Amino acid sequence: MQAHPAPGQSYRQEYYKGQAEDMAETAEVGTTKATGLGQYSDVVVIKEWSPLEPDVVEQKYYAPGIGVIAEETLSGGHETAELTSTRGVTS
Repeated sequence: MQAHPAPGQSYRQEYYKGQAEDMAETAEVGTTKATGLGQYSDVVVIKEWSPLEPDVVEQKYYAPGIGVIAEETLSGGHETAELTSTRGVTS
């Protein structure tokens, strides 16, 4: 993730030709996201994809001081994940 994310910024997350070509785009900044643990504010939403798997697009939600609080597959699957504990998280 970029140090100062802004909607519409896209960037390379990882690059090793033919092996790891992960890309990302900042979709939203400063939003809220509710999970089973509660509601988080100032959340950054990132869309992720790879040219190596062009049909798969994921979206991740990052909360300050926590990290990834939720993930969902937007296309190319039906997976979701949500943070279930903040035990051991220090900010």
